Amino acid sequence: MLTGPGQLLGAELDGRSVVIRPGSTQGRGFSVYDAEDGSLVREFALGPGFIGGPLCRMHVDAGGESPVLVVLDQFRGLRGTLFQVDLVTGERVCPDTWGKRRKPWGRTWPRMSAVASHLGPGGQRSLLLGWSDGRVEPVDAVTGAAAGPRMRGTGRREVWSLAAFTAADGTPRLAGADADGLLRVWDLATGRPVGGPVKAHNGPISRLVAYPADGRILLATGGTDHSVRIWDPETRTPLGRMMVQPENTLGLCDYQVDGRAVLAVASDRLYRYDALTGQPVGEPVDGWEDDACMGVCAVRVGDRVALVAADEIDMRRLDGATGEEWPAGTA
Repeated sequence: MLTGPGQLLGAELDGRSVVIRPGSTQGRGFSVYDAEDGSLVREFALGPGFIGGPLCRMHVDAGGESPVLVVLDQFRGLRGTLFQVDLVTGERVCPDTWGKRRKPWGRTWPRMSAVASHLGPGGQRSLLLGWSDGRVEPVDAVTGAAAGPRMRGTGRREVWSLAAFTAADGTPRLAGADADGLLRVWDLATGRPVGGPVKAHNGPISRLVAYPADGRILLATGGTDHSVRIWDPETRTPLGRMMVQPENTLGLCDYQVDGRAVLAVASDRLYRYDALTGQPVGEPVDGWEDDACMGVCAVRVGDRVALVAADEIDMRRLDGATGEEWPAGTA
């Protein structure tokens, strides 16, 4: 069994698949586990000021020579702090005080609330910062300088989640979801919206992923209204059936298995759905303490896809094709 506290991320590190999770014996930070045998690969701390846990939003950017863990602590310094850590060396790779440098938009000081990354055609790595006043701004990942036009939706509600992707015609796009349950898409090159906002959920959208399916890029949104939906980002119309769980969407990831795109949803249990139709795939997986699966990620182990799901204490590895328990260390 894999162990450790918070949300999960799958990544490739030194030629092997790993799972990253908040929590460290060395202080407030993160731990990296081998996805095959469940062993602890390394730990690194972000300092005593790091809040972590559910207040942290993170992703891995592999646009450079080494994978970089991008961590947003929304409440550090009141306005938020962004960390970037080289997963190979464990060192910070740029300043982590950008939240203090942003100017207010209106009368109130905004707070960073979401982050995504984008690799430009020239290899320039930029970060897309979402704010509590509804704006999104691209900044250079190394210098923190502005890296494109600022994007803004209607209203000034907090941006909860962001996902960058490339449209079928090669145009870079950004999808954003906010506290009102609105889904938006922008052209990253111009900062202009692609169509109008869509009311995707009755409440904040806590999870947003962009993924390939059926030869195109689709979006999946998970909200605090206990539902997950699939969207065509070009038309902003829903696809397939709405996926409903008894509890909020606590984790959401996509993966490919046997030529089929699948969505894994962490809620009161772990659910799997066809990523085109929304139809259930197999039975929900139970067995977490307090009836809560807090997070899920997908990683490739050998020629199989593993789903690693967690509650507050333990992580479990499941076979992505069957949903059956797959103990760490077995073939």
